[in-house]
Amino acid sequence: MKKFLAMALAAVMVLGVAGCGSSSDEKTEENTENTEQTGETTEGTDGIIKMGVSADFPPFESYADDAVTFVGFDIDLMQEICNRLGMELQIQDMNFDAIVAAVQTGKLDVGVSGITITDERKESVAFSDPYFVASQSILVQKDSPITSYEDLVNGDYTAGVQLGTTGDIMASEKISGRVSQYEKYGDALAALLAGKNDCMVLDTGVADAFAAANDLVVVGTFGEATDSENYGIAIAKENTELLEKVNGALAEMKEDGFIDELTAKYFE
Repeated sequence: MKKFLAMALAAVMVLGVAGCGSSSDEKTEENTENTEQTGETTEGTDGIIKMGVSADFPPFESYADDAVTFVGFDIDLMQEICNRLGMELQIQDMNFDAIVAAVQTGKLDVGVSGITITDERKESVAFSDPYFVASQSILVQKDSPITSYEDLVNGDYTAGVQLGTTGDIMASEKISGRVSQYEKYGDALAALLAGKNDCMVLDTGVADAFAAANDLVVVGTFGEATDSENYGIAIAKENTELLEKVNGALAEMKEDGFIDELTAKYFE
């Protein structure tokens, strides 16, 4: 696990520092990788599922040390779904805030990048059954005066977030005017390490990974202690056949223990 995080975070930092000059660049980074399938092609399809990710989100999706291969929880999850459906997985890296629109317009078949199921997003796309429960955390430097959610909200501290994420939405609501948005998590992390922001607001699993790799501290949950969110696979509303098949595969994977094994691999 530590070796995986070290490789993943190294890739994130390389990508992040290269792009940290601006937090509002209009860009979509594209790197496409085909992964091998097992089984027969599903009848009535072209045999390929095109998946969109933002590969700066370890341990869910990032690059291996070759800077080409995608690795992570979501990658393994979707590869197993494709294996069970007898289809080939094609992965495309892009900015997080472009994924849902790409699914909606048919440029992608699925978006799988730690995407929280929300009512607003459901206006644009359908979602699979949930496959992971998450929450938002506050990540700070070790000597930070921020020790809790209350400190952040009631003070004049600034937070870095990835554009379009749940952390962005929640922070922009709770501490409006003190939020810096970045296209990539690596950019937000670089800004925190450079002292440009006082903290980051981001998903707990990723916050833990960043803390372990960069000698940072997670000081608590952003929001109420009971706040949680469900990750789902984004699929075009009209693609009901694929949605049904994905949900069927997810149900099997929960029943036979694959999801539990995947969780243990990346979080224990």
